Amino acid sequence: MYVSVQKIYGKSKVYGYPKNVVTTTLNVGTTVRYGWGYSEERFERENYSYKIVVKESYRENGKVKQKQVVMGTFHWFDFIDHCVYGDEIFDEKLFSMFPDRQEDIEAVYDDIDKKIMKIEQEESDKWHSSKEYKVRKKHLKLIQKYESVKNKFDELYGKDIFEQVYDIRLKVRNQDLYGQLSNIRAEKKRVDEAKREYERRSREEQQKQWEKIFNDFGSGSYSIGSNSNYTDKEKEYLKKFYRVLATKFHPDVTDDNEPMQFLNKLKDSWGI
Repeated sequence: MYVSVQKIYGKSKVYGYPKNVVTTTLNVGTTVRYGWGYSEERFERENYSYKIVVKESYRENGKVKQKQVVMGTFHWFDFIDHCVYGDEIFDEKLFSMFPDRQEDIEAVYDDIDKKIMKIEQEESDKWHSSKEYKVRKKHLKLIQKYESVKNKFDELYGKDIFEQVYDIRLKVRNQDLYGQLSNIRAEKKRVDEAKREYERRSREEQQKQWEKIFNDFGSGSYSIGSNSNYTDKEKEYLKKFYRVLATKFHPDVTDDNEPMQFLNKLKDSWGI
């Protein structure tokens, strides 16, 4: 048994990554948003593949014959993406054709791995020196920088503004809006501060409401602490109340520990 690798050239054209990143525009009423996309023109790649076959020659009635199991035919770029491997069908055919050759089959798998690694290295060296690879790397770096700048911009000025000002290469496309950024930033800070103040007051108000509930339940004929005077039936009601409130005000739901802490104080005071 041995592994055969045949290089096969195709006649059709094969295309790879786009040759450029372009600015796109979207008109929404009087607003223009600048996005990005890839150009339709793509790099043409060499069209050749590797056919990997496991073979064994034998004699039958004085004639030389051959058994073979095809692992697959893989385009050279599959080796770059590390997408070359035998599937379950290949495994089944191999074990079916050579049922009593476990050690030989293991050696074949080792040989396949070595041949794949050799091709991967050769094609990887060739790929990394190609113009397509260098342009692709440049595009990815451009897009990564664009997304990073956009995320920081959105935090400072709010969403839905960046695309109205900049294009994919961070060139200013709307000078009027660009000139208003300082005012937009000031307004964003004002709104954020108002939101934080609203949330602070809401927490304080919620805390007051909890304290009122606590005081209401803690007054009157009921004593506070584990020795509460609630009847067993009333405690069953309180357990149900607790479960409902715990579900609603759990920190995983509200992102706030205070309501749950206060609810647990109530639970202790109820003696449940």
